[in-house]
Amino acid sequence: MDSENSFYSKIKGFSVGDNNHLRLNGVDLVDLSELSERPIYVVNELAIRDNLRAYRQALEQFYPKPSSLFYASKAFLNSAMCAVLNQEGVGIDVCSEGELFIAQKTKIPPEKIIMHGNNKSEKKLRKAVTSKIHRIIVDNYAELILLHKICSELDRSCNILLRINPSIEVETHKSIATGVKESKFGFYMDRAQVPEYIKEICSGKYIHFKGIHFHIGSNIYDISSYEESIDIIIDFIDSLNRQGIKVEDLNIGGGLGTRYTNEDLVPEIDPFVQTVCEKIKASCQEKNLELPSLMLEPGRSIVGEAGCTVYKIGAIKEGYNGILYAAVNGGMTDNLRPSLYQAKYSAVIANKMNENGKTCAYQIVGKCCETGDVLIDHIELPLCSPGDVLVVFSTGAYHHSLASQYNKHTIPGVIFVREGKYDWVSKEQPLEDLTQYDIIPTYLGGNHL
Repeated sequence: MDSENSFYSKIKGFSVGDNNHLRLNGVDLVDLSELSERPIYVVNELAIRDNLRAYRQALEQFYPKPSSLFYASKAFLNSAMCAVLNQEGVGIDVCSEGELFIAQKTKIPPEKIIMHGNNKSEKKLRKAVTSKIHRIIVDNYAELILLHKICSELDRSCNILLRINPSIEVETHKSIATGVKESKFGFYMDRAQVPEYIKEICSGKYIHFKGIHFHIGSNIYDISSYEESIDIIIDFIDSLNRQGIKVEDLNIGGGLGTRYTNEDLVPEIDPFVQTVCEKIKASCQEKNLELPSLMLEPGRSIVGEAGCTVYKIGAIKEGYNGILYAAVNGGMTDNLRPSLYQAKYSAVIANKMNENGKTCAYQIVGKCCETGDVLIDHIELPLCSPGDVLVVFSTGAYHHSLASQYNKHTIPGVIFVREGKYDWVSKEQPLEDLTQYDIIPTYLGGNHL
């Protein structure tokens, strides 16, 4: 295997040991595979920290006004991730009661929390208001009315951004394009009424309008999509300004992509931040607008390449038209993205890294009872045997988050890897959890298990 041309050589932390095994930060991934009979999510903690620092340093370098970084927790969230955010001084973007609960339980300060959601419940909004989080991003007029009602009843105020849908086309999967006109997110059809909404609802003591948010989608490779959106949103801010409405904050969302295969050409963090900052400065200068404070919400680009999944190969068999199936000890329950988004991945046999012999084309399939449970449709690998360790790259974002118990498979655990050391940060789910909330009514012979 030519390491100079292999995918793994482009990702932080990977190397090959003298024993022909793939390592991450000096930790042997073949050895880690022996820790469980299930797949294991392995995360490069050092890479996460590097990416967070790269964003913060780029913002400080390229944006002259105050800027803030909020990690998009939907990409990957557990208590250890929150601990890293706390240590790095980075905020968090939450979009559910569960994400807010974890953030607060791990003592992320309220001024470091912002909240999203297109259908926030009254309970969720009450929690956000009473917790005095930094910003609530309001998705629609009904939510604005509900939020005002809650603040009035509690006699408390809150700071909000309004989510505006810029309605642009982006080159990403349609299910994760959030700034198109068909999206469920943000003010779009009633965008012209936003000034009226602000004056109607935000003129009292309870709801304080602070600025505008937009988000064009996820796994974006083309920075020009951000530039186009910034022009649209700055025009909108200019129209608000001319009506006497000041915009203090601009939140441009996140969505920068990550590499999954050698074909993916993804901008690095520095040029991405520089480009959007220069565009904001130029657009504001053109409109003679004061620069707003800037917020970014990266998620995938923080954790995507930092994660890999360690599998073991089981059954290998020949199928129709000579297809070789290599089945692993996981599948769509731990990586839903191929089934959901037709996502593509790169992988290696971690215990056969330097083999230069014969290779075969394999289809990597899972163990779920679905024909569509295919993790990689076609990949060239050294001759595989049962027990070989397959490592799939770039699984740090939206893998653990989307994991399910379909077929009553348990959710895999998560290991953080540092320099030559590792620690479990999420335990593998035990089988006992599968019946934890089941109830057998008395007419069936009992009231619990």
